[in-house]
Amino acid sequence: MKLSLTLPLGERECPSDYASRLATRTYRNHMRDFCRDFGIDPQAVIDGKPEAIIALADLADVSQEDLLKESFARVGQRRVFLHKGQDLLGSSLTRNQIRMCPACMTEDIERLDCRVAARPHRRSTWMIRGVRTCNWHGMALAEIGKLEAPGVTHDSSRAIADAIHRLPSLVDGATVRAPSPFEHYLVRRIEGGASKSWLSDLPLYAALHFCFVAGAVALHGPAVTLDNIDADEAWGCEAAGFNVADRGAEGIREFLNELQAPFRNSRSSAGPKVMYGRLYDWLAHDCRDRAYDPLREIIVDHSLDTLALGPGDVLFGRDVGARRLHSVRTAAQEFSIHPKRLRKALERTGLAAEGSDRLINHRVVADPEQVAALVKELKQTMNLTAARIYLNVPRPHDEGLAKSGLLKPMIEKPRGRSGMHYTFRREDLDAFLEKLLEKADPALGGDPAFETLLKAAKRCCCAVMDVVRLVVDGKLARVGRNPAEQGFMSVLVDANEVRPHVTGPDYDGFSLRDLEKLLSSGTYAVKALVEKGLLTTVTVKNPMTGWIQPIVRKEELERYRREYVSLHALARERGEHFARVKKALVVSGVFPIGDPEELKQTLYRRSDIPPEVSTASSLRDANPSLDTDATGVSHERKTVD
Repeated sequence: MKLSLTLPLGERECPSDYASRLATRTYRNHMRDFCRDFGIDPQAVIDGKPEAIIALADLADVSQEDLLKESFARVGQRRVFLHKGQDLLGSSLTRNQIRMCPACMTEDIERLDCRVAARPHRRSTWMIRGVRTCNWHGMALAEIGKLEAPGVTHDSSRAIADAIHRLPSLVDGATVRAPSPFEHYLVRRIEGGASKSWLSDLPLYAALHFCFVAGAVALHGPAVTLDNIDADEAWGCEAAGFNVADRGAEGIREFLNELQAPFRNSRSSAGPKVMYGRLYDWLAHDCRDRAYDPLREIIVDHSLDTLALGPGDVLFGRDVGARRLHSVRTAAQEFSIHPKRLRKALERTGLAAEGSDRLINHRVVADPEQVAALVKELKQTMNLTAARIYLNVPRPHDEGLAKSGLLKPMIEKPRGRSGMHYTFRREDLDAFLEKLLEKADPALGGDPAFETLLKAAKRCCCAVMDVVRLVVDGKLARVGRNPAEQGFMSVLVDANEVRPHVTGPDYDGFSLRDLEKLLSSGTYAVKALVEKGLLTTVTVKNPMTGWIQPIVRKEELERYRREYVSLHALARERGEHFARVKKALVVSGVFPIGDPEELKQTLYRRSDIPPEVSTASSLRDANPSLDTDATGVSHERKTVD
């Protein structure tokens, strides 16, 4: 409780030298004059010195202990005041700004019986800047005056007395609101109540000022001007800042994440000074107090965990030290590598975070040790041309190794409209060669049954990569090696051993080439039978080549032979010349089932052929006008008159 010093001298015993004043009922209206009248140093009262407070308590006939408890004692030469065991700065107090609760003023006037001007009194809690609401009435403190004139500094009683006539309007215009959690925290801490808040590890003035600045930045942005914030806005800022700080380091880090968010997807390479704005400037320049070091450490720690800061970068006037993150830009500068190449490598190896393709190089970050290892690999990598020479693989089988997965590229990206660009690690190439040559025996190099992977694949009608995979997977019992060659081209295999691994199950039927032999027909004749639907085919995979091809099932071929026969096949069955057979069929009225020109052969339906047509002699007996020449072809006899 702040003691009102505007007391009538007539109500107290006064020294004899004040008798004339006492007789005329004059009053001392200045605190400094009043204290000097009674031999009390006014500056000692202002500074909260115990001897002055005790003398004042005796003069006012109040409890020394209570008055000492409510005082603000200056500590040393600094502007630090000790109040109820809590450290406060001059900027933490509103000593020259009189804030009162209108409801409390009204109660004081009704409750006390001293001079009316002296009844309303200032509570010590109201002098703490962060307390802006009366905890008892739930009413915002009203500013009733300021002590700015040289003669009235620290003399609050005069300002309070002058406001009494305005008390009804102060009550009507007062803002009714519940005290914020931050105000509850301040009052509880000042009164000595236990608190589990992380802020309790800071001096009270540090907790108060940090909540205000953090809340102002949270509500009004990093570029906020603190001096432009009025009392009502400050109340909201302190409440918002308390919500951040009350959760300790975790809450502050989340708040810093929110401040960083607008810059993550921007083209700006701004650092902590821009991202954190007024919060950073305040901690870096406005207050050098070591009491705020725990807050600075949290900001530095969070910045190192989220931004690419390292040796040479300065936060709060000191080098940040060891790096925790590398960005594409910082790594490219440190390791002298092109940023585009490094960025693509980070993205394709999964070291860059998801969505980094939309960020600028300074925002694409990764673990520095992993980046260093990746750069070391990149400097030892080879493109496809270099890898082909290193492995001794002929074109285009170098690209086949990558496409088949036998050789996994470190980086794979489209190149132009067609084709791919590959980058390989040297260690991956060495691992592939080691696997390929693991069972290669130079002693088999002179065996004529062994040949290169390319020749064996051609002989087996399979892909080269299929043969390579057999070697790499260890499925061949014997693998040779040509000492005169290196790498890929030095490997030798036996095609006879390869063939069973690359051929599929045999099909049940006859290929069109087989039908040419079985039907003694030409290629075009067989194709015509298929096209005309006289022979039904099915498609199967060739066991050797793997290609899809048409075949004729055995039962289908038997059906065709039962239903149809060509002229030449029928002649062979009869054992006669096809011309005699054809003549006999013509005489019998049997004709081909289709155009021989389209079928590429003369084809009959067996059911159309009469069984008695067999020989040419039977034809002569049936028609004496026919004769046969030396070739066996019948001609009509001519008679000469």
